[in-house]
Amino acid sequence: MNNIETYVKTSALGKTGIHWRKIETKEHQPIEKPSLIQRQLIKGNNNQITIVNDLIDEVKPSLLLFRDKEDNKLLLEVTGIESPRRSDKLGRRVLNSIVWIADDLEENETIFRKIAYSSIQGFLKKDLTFSKMVEESIDFFELEEFRVDLDIINQFIQFIEQANYQQINTIESNQRYQIKRTSLDVLEELAEEIVNTSLPKHWIAWDGSTKSHGVLVVVTENLEKRTILHNAGVWRGVALNVEEPIKEIVQSPEKKKEETPSEPSTLQEDSPPKNQTIRLIIFLLIVAITVALILVSLKLIFQSQQIQQPQNQEQRILQPQIQPS
Repeated sequence: MNNIETYVKTSALGKTGIHWRKIETKEHQPIEKPSLIQRQLIKGNNNQITIVNDLIDEVKPSLLLFRDKEDNKLLLEVTGIESPRRSDKLGRRVLNSIVWIADDLEENETIFRKIAYSSIQGFLKKDLTFSKMVEESIDFFELEEFRVDLDIINQFIQFIEQANYQQINTIESNQRYQIKRTSLDVLEELAEEIVNTSLPKHWIAWDGSTKSHGVLVVVTENLEKRTILHNAGVWRGVALNVEEPIKEIVQSPEKKKEETPSEPSTLQEDSPPKNQTIRLIIFLLIVAITVALILVSLKLIFQSQQIQQPQNQEQRILQPQIQPS
């Protein structure tokens, strides 16, 4: 592997706590964070920035493959690997993260894909070679530091490089994104695809755009933002709580103009329902008025009959009776 950089993040015994170190030689391992994990991916509302490591849960077994266009580099990061020996010594859970950065060359990509395959096999508890390498290569050093045995890491890489993993002919490279919820089958399929097919030089992201760089592969447990893998344009993503965002349909100005009616036509389209409502109200008013008039008329007729009846009786009383002669 050419021009490889190795970084390790874990805990020291003392107050320094958890921190990153760049592993250059056995003796020279300065505190330094890999810059590529802080590369900006998304700039959202209110200038909120999403960086590479926002796509994983670092305290859980996670994996990330990233292609950087600016520096023409490939990054492989594996996090959340527990150290039982150092956890017992410190009295709390100690986790390890390791990052490799190399030039974006085919030979380096092949090694990264094999390491990724080995780490996923460790997540599945099928092959613990990767986690064993991490456990054996990292130890506490004095009170405020840790030391990494670079020879053990390089021996692991040489072993991986020579490994001849079973080729599955049914695996085909698919340039279209696939982001799924975690399951044993999904992880196994992803591991086989990664080890047997090259990473795409171009892929179709969730939003329909074609990407040539960015985060290619993410395996993690829980996402802080459920839709982040889709929005970041990841090629292959696996997480427990992943969700697809709701797509906003953006229309071209010409199409909007065609579909948006002019002001008069809007009034014409809206007028039938309004006219129907007005007609209904008028009809109900006419019916109400007619009923009221009928009731008033009946009442007047009834009152008139009551008045005429006593008058007739009175006339009969007052009318003189004619005596027969």
